[in-house]
Amino acid sequence: MKRTIAIIALCIFCGFPALAADGTFTQEYFYGMFAAEREKAVARLRSFAAENNGYVKFYSSTKVVLRMPAERVQRIRDVILDTGYIGDERIQRTDVGESLLDLRTRLKTKESLLASLYKIFEDAQVQQTLEVEKELGKVVMEIENIKGRIAYLEDRISLAEVTVSINIQPGSKKGAVSGRSRYEWINSLGIEGLMSSG
Repeated sequence: MKRTIAIIALCIFCGFPALAADGTFTQEYFYGMFAAEREKAVARLRSFAAENNGYVKFYSSTKVVLRMPAERVQRIRDVILDTGYIGDERIQRTDVGESLLDLRTRLKTKESLLASLYKIFEDAQVQQTLEVEKELGKVVMEIENIKGRIAYLEDRISLAEVTVSINIQPGSKKGAVSGRSRYEWINSLGIEGLMSSG
C-alpha cells in the first residue's frame, strides 16, 4: 500500500513542468524623521494610510508602522516632508519569487496526490482504510500549511511595510519650551508646572 502511494506521488511530481520565476519582491521601508510636532506627524501618517487603502499596524507618540499598497508607498516621503524632514532612510527589498514558485508547485503536487488518495480510499479494503485515512490527513495538513505560507508571501508582496521613527526637531519651539519628561511618572508629579512658574 505504501509503495502504491509512493509511486503515485513520484508520477505526479514528474508530470509538472518547471515554471519561470516572476521576480516578485517584498518591500520594507525604514525612516527616521524629525518633526516640530510629533502628534501632528503621527496623525498625518495615519491618515495617509487610510487614504491610500493601507492600514496602521502599530503607532505610538514616537513610532508608526504602516502597511501600504506597494504601488503607493513611494509617496510616503512627501508625507514625511509635510511635517518634518528625513534624517535616515533605508529600503529593503527581498525577492520571494523562487519561494512562491516552489510553494505553488508543491501545492499542485499535493492536491493531485490528495485526489488520487481519495480514489484509493473509495476502493480500499477494510484493512487498508485506516492507513489511507492517516495518509489523507497528513496530506490535507500539508496542503493547508502550504496555502498559509503562499497567502503570507502574497500579502507581503502586495502591501509594503513602512516604519517611521519620529524624533523632536532640534531647535523647534515645542522642543525648547516644553519641560515634559519622557517618563510619564515624572510628569505626574507636576514638576513641569513648578519649573514654568519659577
